[in-house]
Amino acid sequence: MKQLTDKNAQIEEVLNTLENTPSENEASDELVSNLLVLIGERQILLDDLKIDNVEHERKMLTEQISLGKLFEKKVFKLQQHIQSLLQARKKNQRQINVYQSIDSNK
Repeated sequence: MKQLTDKNAQIEEVLNTLENTPSENEASDELVSNLLVLIGERQILLDDLKIDNVEHERKMLTEQISLGKLFEKKVFKLQQHIQSLLQARKKNQRQINVYQSIDSNK
């Protein structure tokens, strides 16, 4: 149980760090990789979870489902933000290429 709580805290910390790390920073790739490992480890802990009291187990699993959905929302928001940055970068690069082409034709 404590392991699961610690793993959830680690996932939360990586997500927060990832939100504050620029996408072009190499550390963001490592953070994403760490996040995938942590989520896999969390899933293993959830699969191995054994609680004697059925009501307590139901409550615990409901909390973990809610937390998992919260993680999913954060990741989706982060993914959309990174995609918009990449699209803006591509657009800017195209504009620069057009200006360079115009300048070279003068």
